[in-house]
Amino acid sequence: MLSTDPLFWLLAIIGVIFTGISKSGLAGGAGVVAVPLLALVISVPQAAALMLPLLLIMDVRTISMYRHAIKSYRSITTIVVAGLVGVVIAGSAMGSLPTESLQLILAILCISFALWNQLAPVLAKLPGSAMIWGTFAGITSTLLHAGGPPISIYFLAQKLEKQQWLGQAAIFFAMINFSKLIPYTLNNSWSNELLITSAVLIPFALLGVSLGYRIQKLISQDNFMLMCRGMLLISGVSLLIK
Repeated sequence: MLSTDPLFWLLAIIGVIFTGISKSGLAGGAGVVAVPLLALVISVPQAAALMLPLLLIMDVRTISMYRHAIKSYRSITTIVVAGLVGVVIAGSAMGSLPTESLQLILAILCISFALWNQLAPVLAKLPGSAMIWGTFAGITSTLLHAGGPPISIYFLAQKLEKQQWLGQAAIFFAMINFSKLIPYTLNNSWSNELLITSAVLIPFALLGVSLGYRIQKLISQDNFMLMCRGMLLISGVSLLIK
């Protein structure tokens, strides 16, 4: 039976649309907002399971938009391998982490990512950054679909042209999200209700991706990210209180 809670649907629609905009317009850096918003009304594992099918649809659509901008797939081989290592690490821990622990981790990550802007340039210069941030992105993406900020730290140091950044990020997250189907399935993460709810939200996922593609040249990325960081900070503090 689908949820009849208006707050759930409001937060779900906002989170899904913002994630879609982030996927096609901001390389996933703001896509972390969906799970924290949903975690205010449902459990963290349920929120993550609900979002995964939608993320896969967004990935496919985003790749179709930016495939022409991907000059070389070799340049992202290392971070993809590192990301897959992160998926394995996080997947092995999924069934043993209590919901309260995931909620606390999510709250800390939300607050950290909301305030990360000043640290990112420094973190991007760490030795072995491709392995560090690729693995970290794989872990946070598997548990909480929060891989955007860590991988953005890596891309920041590469000084990529905007559409090339978006294209490479789309490939990275498509590989990671498809691989996440294995641990999610092994941990029985889905129910019929969650899958039906995801299906109902598909139009909003596609709307978000379409909006992100259209407004990437019209909206200030700094202003959009500022809004997303504000939502992350509020969500993180709310989760801590919860």
